[in-house]
Amino acid sequence: MKTRNYTLDNAKAFAIFVVVLAHVLRDGRYFTYFVPAAVPVFFLLSGITYHHGSSFLNFILKKIKTIVVPYLFAGVISIIIFAFLGRYASNLLHEDIATTKVLPNILFLLYGSGKSGHMKWNNSLWFLPCLMVIMLLVYLIETIVAKLKKSRFHSLIIRIILSLFCLSIGLYLTRKLNGIALCWHIETALCNVIFTEIGIVIAPSVLSATIFSDHTCHNAIQRLINRLLTCKAIRAIFFFVLALVFSYLNGETSARTDEYGISFILYFLSAICYAISYLYAGSLIGSKLSAITYTGMNTLPILLWNKYPVIVFQTLIGKFSNILDHPDTPAALIAAIVPAILVIILCLLAGKIQKKFLPVTLGVRSGK
Repeated sequence: MKTRNYTLDNAKAFAIFVVVLAHVLRDGRYFTYFVPAAVPVFFLLSGITYHHGSSFLNFILKKIKTIVVPYLFAGVISIIIFAFLGRYASNLLHEDIATTKVLPNILFLLYGSGKSGHMKWNNSLWFLPCLMVIMLLVYLIETIVAKLKKSRFHSLIIRIILSLFCLSIGLYLTRKLNGIALCWHIETALCNVIFTEIGIVIAPSVLSATIFSDHTCHNAIQRLINRLLTCKAIRAIFFFVLALVFSYLNGETSARTDEYGISFILYFLSAICYAISYLYAGSLIGSKLSAITYTGMNTLPILLWNKYPVIVFQTLIGKFSNILDHPDTPAALIAAIVPAILVIILCLLAGKIQKKFLPVTLGVRSGK
């Protein structure tokens, strides 16, 4: 029987918590710090679980089942809810919306771009069509790598070249053609496929726990130094702090709108450091904290439904305090933590119900 990789589950849990925390805050400098700590990390983690080998038809059918079907289901439900409550919610949160009519929003759902305010009914869902495009790009890249049958080193070089080629096209589209919004976030996928390819490259080490495991010190003189260097907690903290520094230097970012700050290199470095930090922390926790592991195993329903409890908590907090009106303050960040945890719990409960009665809408078979 295949052993479950708790490191990966825990890393996903950290990433989805940051996503929800950012959604509770909605804006501000902390929000921008969290962007590379969440979206590109998920793209990288998806590369770690990527398997190449099935036919293209089987591959596309599987991705439709696990990505497109949940996207369309959550989108339609969100649009229906938005038709009745959209105006009320927008007035409470002082946000502009394009339309609450069902048909135009269904067309926006099919187009799959979260830019220009056309997915206000559930902005979080933009990630799924983008992920689908990334998976198609990855399949193409990995097919080329497999056809060439080169050594591991040469395969790495090919992946780097093709990923950078995609990145250059994506950055050209997003910077030279400012405001471009292609269907299913094609331009965003081109910019971010490099993270998934990195995940594929490091997958053997992560899944076999060779990089993120501690090593025994045999040299008495260097015991203390070695223990410090190999301590997962210290490594996790080190890379997390490094990621924060890169995020701070890079300035304002937004994955959904392809704003990568001062430099994509800084954005890239911060995302990679966040991912490494999560993986070390996830390895440290292992199976000790089942709540974190369970959250990481069920990130999809959190992504699908977090918008609604987030709005509820934002509204409730707004009735008693204006603390979230100043998202740049440490007080707002602290105030957002408990609501973020509660949002995740509620989404997990919703996901449990959804999985029981409509498992296909989460990309799983009935009774699994």
